[in-house]
Order: sequence, then C-alpha cells, then structure tokens
Amino acid sequence: MLFAQVARMQLIATPPLKSSPRLLWLGVILTLAALLAALAGLYSVVYRDWVDEQRDSLVQELLWLEQSLRLHLEGHQQTVENMAPELQGGAAGQQRFVAAASLLRRESREIAEVQWVDGRGRVLLDGSGVSNGGQQLEGGSYDALWRAERLKRPVFGAPYRAADGKYRFDLAVPVLVHGRYQGGVRIVYDLAALLHHQVPWWIASQYHISVVDLEGKALASKFEQTPPQNTLFHQISFDPPGYGLSLRAVSYRAGVGLALPVLSSFIGLLTLALLYSLWRIRGHVRERAQAEKALQHEMILRQAIENSMKSGLLALDLRGQIVHVNRAFCELTGLDSTELVGQSPPYSFWPQDEAPLLQAAMQAVLNGELPEHGFELPFCHRDGERFEVRFYATPLRGNDGRHTGWVASLYDITELKKKRLALNYSHQRFLSVLNGLDVGLCVTDGASSQLLYANPAFAEMWAQFEPAGLYCPMLPGLAGAAQADRVSLEFSPDHDEHWFQLQYRKISWVNDEEAWLAMLVDVTEQRQRDERARTQDERFQTTSRLIAMGEMASSLAHELNQPLTAISTYAAGVSRRLPEAVQQQHGVQEAIQAIVQQARRAGQIVNSIRAFVKKHAPQLENADPDLAVSRAHALALPLAEKYGAQLLWEPGGKPVTVQMDPVLIEQVLLNLIKNAVEAMREADVRRPLVAIRTEAGERFWRVEVSDSGPGLAQEVKDNLFTPFYSTKPDGMGIGLNICRSIVEFHHGEFGVSDTLAGGCVFWFTLPLSGHNGAQ
Repeated sequence: MLFAQVARMQLIATPPLKSSPRLLWLGVILTLAALLAALAGLYSVVYRDWVDEQRDSLVQELLWLEQSLRLHLEGHQQTVENMAPELQGGAAGQQRFVAAASLLRRESREIAEVQWVDGRGRVLLDGSGVSNGGQQLEGGSYDALWRAERLKRPVFGAPYRAADGKYRFDLAVPVLVHGRYQGGVRIVYDLAALLHHQVPWWIASQYHISVVDLEGKALASKFEQTPPQNTLFHQISFDPPGYGLSLRAVSYRAGVGLALPVLSSFIGLLTLALLYSLWRIRGHVRERAQAEKALQHEMILRQAIENSMKSGLLALDLRGQIVHVNRAFCELTGLDSTELVGQSPPYSFWPQDEAPLLQAAMQAVLNGELPEHGFELPFCHRDGERFEVRFYATPLRGNDGRHTGWVASLYDITELKKKRLALNYSHQRFLSVLNGLDVGLCVTDGASSQLLYANPAFAEMWAQFEPAGLYCPMLPGLAGAAQADRVSLEFSPDHDEHWFQLQYRKISWVNDEEAWLAMLVDVTEQRQRDERARTQDERFQTTSRLIAMGEMASSLAHELNQPLTAISTYAAGVSRRLPEAVQQQHGVQEAIQAIVQQARRAGQIVNSIRAFVKKHAPQLENADPDLAVSRAHALALPLAEKYGAQLLWEPGGKPVTVQMDPVLIEQVLLNLIKNAVEAMREADVRRPLVAIRTEAGERFWRVEVSDSGPGLAQEVKDNLFTPFYSTKPDGMGIGLNICRSIVEFHHGEFGVSDTLAGGCVFWFTLPLSGHNGAQ
C-alpha cells in the first residue's frame, strides 16, 4: 500500500503526454536512409579498387613467373647445344657427356632423363652412363627428335603422358655432321616437378599455380589440392614448350579482408540498432501513457476492494511505524486514518496492561519470526472495549527485492473464540464420558480403515497403542463387515490368553462420511468360567465311567472266582482219581499240577483286582522282586516270540526284599512289556528289542522296560496319563493309569523317558523293606 500511495501521487503530478512529432520522425528516417546509401556507395568504390589492385598484382606475379621459367629452359637449351659437338669425340666424348648430363640433372631436379639418341631413334647412352641396348623411341617420346631432325635446330616437343601417369615434354638438340643429321640429345622434363622446383614459395603461398591445355585441363600443378573456386585467376601462354599450354594462377583469397566487411557490418548494425531504439522509444512512450491510464483505473479498483474488506489492513515500515491503514482497521479501533498513520509502538489501540505481550509480538514481527497461524492479540477500541484479533504479517518488498517494511492483516475473533471455548468444553465433557467407559470404543474410516477415534480402554485392550497417534490397528473381520451393517465376532490376539468380543456397526461421521463404530469387550473371564464348567463336567463324566468300571471289575472278579475255584477243585479231584500208571505217563501229573497252579494264580489276580477296586488293602508281603520279574518275563516271552521281538532281562545282581503284592507288580510288568511289543509292531521296527533292567539302591528297587521303537511324541507324553486317552484304535486308555495307581499304592514312582537311540523307557521304583515312604 505504501507503493500504491506513491504511485497515485505520481499519476496526479504527471501532465498528459502530447502526440509524437511526425515530421521529426520522418526527418530522422530520411537522414538514416541517406547515411546508409552513402555507406553503400563507399563500400562499392573501395571494393572495386581492391579487386583491380588484386588483379594487377596477380598479372605481374604470373608474368614474372613465366619469364623466369622461360629463361630457365633456354639456359638448359644452350647447355645442351654446347654438349652436342663433344659426342663426336669417341669414348672421351661419351665420358664428358655423362659428366655434363649428371651435373645438369643434379642442378635441375625437374629433368627426368638426359639421353644420347642416334639417327634412327635408338637410345645409345643416358645421363647415368648406362647403355639401354638400343632402346627404340617412338610416339610422344620421339616427337621432339623428329622435329629437330626436320628443322635442324633445337626443338621442344608436345606434352605427353608417361608410363607413371605424369605429363612430360622433351627438349631435342640435333647433332649435325657436315650438315647431316647424326642423332641428338634428348632432355625429358617432368612438368609437375618443373612447377614444384621452379615456382617460388612466396608465389605459391598466394596463388594456385598450374599448367593447363587448350581445353582447360590441368596437366600439372604446384600442389595437388583442388584449385579454389570463385576467386581471381589469370593465365598466359607457356612457351616454351608451347603447343597450346598455358600457365594459370588462381588467387587463394576469395574476397576482401576482414577490416572492410567487419567495419561495414558494424556500421550497419549500429544503424539498425538506432532504428530499433527509435522504434522502441516510440512504442514505450505509447505504452507508458496506456499504463498510466490503466494504473489509475487499477488504483481506483484496489481502493474500492480495500475499503470493502472486513479484515483490517495496515502497512508498517522497518521500524514498526504505521504508514497506511484501511477503513476496516479504522472501524475496529474507532480511530481515523490520520490518527493512526505515523504511530510507532506502543500504539494507542494497545491495552496498557497487555503492553509487554504486544511489544513482544511486534518485536517478533520486526525480527521476521512469523508463526504459520499468526498471533492472537488483545486490542482496545477507542471507547475502552477490548477485543481479540488474529494477526498475520508478511514482508513487504519492492520491485528490486529489497525489504522495505511489513504488511499485516487482522480480523476480530472475539465471538469465534467464545464459540470455540464452548465447543471445546462440550467436547471435553463428551470425551470424559467415553474415556471413562470400561468398554473399548473406536471409530475407523469406512473407505481406508484409518483410525479416527479410540478411547483409552480400547487402546489398553488392543496392543497398547497410543489412541492419539496415527497408528490404525488392523481390526479382524473388517473385510467381511463391508457386506453387512452389523457384525459381531470373538477373537484372541495372543493365542487364547485373552479373548475379546468385537461388535461393528456403520455410523455417519463428520460431514456425513461413512465410518465404522467398533465396541471391544474383554470376555476372557467369561470364557474361563465356561471352560471351568466344561472341565468339571468332563471330570464328572470320567469319574462316573471309572466308578462304573470299578463296579464292573468287582462283578467280573466275583463271577470269575467261582469258575476258577471249580477248575482248581476238578483238577485236584482228577489228580487223585487217576491211576498211578496213567499219572506217570506222558507228563499227565505235571499238566494237572500246572492247571491247578494257574487256576490258583488266576484266582489270586482276580482277588487282588477286586481288593484294589474296592480299596481294600492288597496282599502285601516281603518278597524277592526279581522272582516277580522272572515270572513276568516267562509269561511275556510267547507274546514276544509271536511278533518276532527279542526280550532280554538284565538282573541287578543284588538280592533285595520289597514289601509288595507280587501279582499286581507282575501285571504292571506284563502291561509295560505288551505295550512295548505292540508299539514296535505298529511302527514296523526291523529289529524289535525289549530290555528289562533291574537295579537295587540304598532305599529303592528300580526296574526299567525299554524298547527300540520310534519313541513317544511330545503330545503323547503330555496326555499319557490322561484318563481314557489312548493311541491304539481299540485301546481304552486306562492301562497306564492303573499301573501308575498300583505303583503309587506301593509308595513308589512311575515315569517315562526317551533313550539316546530313539526308543522309549518306562520305569518305576519300589521302596525296600524297612524304607516305606515317598522317594
């Protein structure tokens, strides 16, 4: 706003622009056109003079070169004419010829050959002193000699292409004896070598020198590169040798030097820049007039917008002095703009008791410490009424980016703050009620399942997460809940340690967004009570089955006792009535005694079971436990042999006495041996083995029944002594329980363990006589 006021003052003080002077613009354009025409004429004159100068220099250099080559060839002709009379001197003349020819070739490298030729065109001797055996010359190589013979004077021959592809020409000097032609001396010139050795470097550096024929074909040149195009060139007749040959020179420079073109281009650019500048100035003047007019309309519009705003605006300089306010700010404070502009902190609309707070906020603004949500500051109206404002500030920078002050906006938040406090109190009361519930409550977004709310009870029951955080637990059943409006389920997040009941229902959240309300109830105690009731019911059923089994065992023992007594009586009667001769034959008497003995033993077993079931004291007696093991081993041996198992017994070796019921202990051993044999048979063990080991200690006698089977799984071990638990399809699950009960009745211990080889070991201990008691 500070810049806006300055702009409005400048617009008021600026007079309206006059129309541009058209005659002045026309005069400037004509002057520039005349200047360009003069420069173009000057450039044309200078360029023509330069071209004439370059052409004169080229002609002079070429004439000098042609004259130099002419004199060089004429010198060779005179030298050869002096050599011709010496050829008549015989061998001495030939030596002088060879010496003169060698000297000539060394001094003139363009000479390819020097030969002495007879009258019939045969080469007699060359410059190196070697005879060619009468080589016959013909074609272009004999043309010069043929002309010399006819003209009786030295002659240059026409150019011809040699065997190596290069063009050459000959100089022939006839040898006349008394006016008759006797042969001649032939000098062969290499046309390219002539240019290479005889054209000076200072001419070759400026011009491309070559020899061309009548058709313009280059026969030889100083350098092999292609001659430049579109440049100055000149050619003159090359005589000798003549025959239509011309010496051509082509200038390497295609135009004038850099000075004149660069200077002319620079003058042209300056002229164009001047024209462009004048055109831009003209446009700028028009644009400025239009911009000032548009700025006037813009300032009027901005002033109207500023006055229509309900938020207060003020502009501050770098020291905090007010430089501009809008009408809304004046209405908030009750002060006029003339009263506000120019004030410095502390301002007149600051409450005196809040001066330290306001001074700190203003200092923060001046230091550039601007919070994102602004300041909440107390202001005071002219009549003393206080109000709260939300104060925002931003740096004010000019077009050059320099910090010139601050622009602040504010609005009255007194009523908004009252409503916010009332809403906050209501929200706190609502949260207090929800947070005080023992039932866990949470709300999740219907689309993304993002957590929206959770009370402390829910956070405590669900993984101890922070209810105010952004973490959203993955609640079970939420995917299936999308198909229904209400869902209820029970789950355990920690493997049956705690159980929760979770109920879902759809609700409308803020802005009518779809959400899910979840109620989480801890039902662990209820499930535990149900589990205890179920366990007690199972125990009651087990006890009932055991009672029924005891009654059945007692009945069986009572019913079997009489048949066994009858078997024993009948066997004794048969033994007494048989004749002595019959008793001695075929072991009849022993068989009858065995029947009596086994019947009596069966009766003892039945009576022992009956007494045990009825909780009557078994028939305890001091007995040798190894005898019970021996009888059990003898009774189990047929079973082991039937299934191909090896049954071994390893006695302890120390005789001891144990107070026990031998029949019951035998039943325990038989049961353990039978279980071991059947377990190995079901596991299809290749070499089944059951070993019985006994050992006597200081206070106890111990027996172990081990097998070479696969052993017992942990789950089987945990339920081994559970009533009615059996791994056999037809088992009742009471054998091992009865065995343990018999051992514990004898004040011993019963257990099971694994062997290192992978089998299983069942063991029990019995106290020695005189040491009854727990181990």
